[in-house]
Amino acid sequence: MNLQINQNKTKYIPVTKKDCANGPTYIEIGSYKFEVVCSFTYLGSEVNCKNDISDEIKKHVLAANKCLHGLRKHLKSQLIPRKTKTIMNKVLIRSVLSYASETWPLSRSDERLLSIFERRILKYIFGPVEVNGIWRKRYNHGLYKLFNEPDIIGFIKVKRLEWAGHTIRARENRTIKKMLNTKPEGNRKVGRPRLRWKNVCGRI
Repeated sequence: MNLQINQNKTKYIPVTKKDCANGPTYIEIGSYKFEVVCSFTYLGSEVNCKNDISDEIKKHVLAANKCLHGLRKHLKSQLIPRKTKTIMNKVLIRSVLSYASETWPLSRSDERLLSIFERRILKYIFGPVEVNGIWRKRYNHGLYKLFNEPDIIGFIKVKRLEWAGHTIRARENRTIKKMLNTKPEGNRKVGRPRLRWKNVCGRI
């Protein structure tokens, strides 16, 4: 096929619980010398040596926050109806925030981070409320009542179930199906096990 490996674009990442920063900086295979990294971005998703999804979620929150900053004047404008603002949020901000979220095994702290950011957006959309002549910020339950749609956590859970159905229906020779049915060998280390996607994909 006359294909060659691009040494500058190819990286090597060890999957381990140990700190990979203290390991070797390069690995040599034949005549090639590949850089050893602790994390890299592949197709918009961050992969790290500890297989921790929290870093990727924080990265998506930062990217969505940039979108929010660019749309802040429009979301606060009284000339744009709330329905249009809600569509802007779902199309322009939520799509960035929830990219590849169907593969996320969310912990409670991750869910809290996403919910706090979403409520910040909703406060821009619906604005404050006047009570007895005094303006104040809306409470969380009031924001979601006006939003009248599933919150970001419910949205991600639905996407996760859709991806689970796609994975189960896949042919046996597909990589995603092999990964779903694979059972790692060896003994697990002492301590609390990591949160796995299979454990949370059915959690509603």
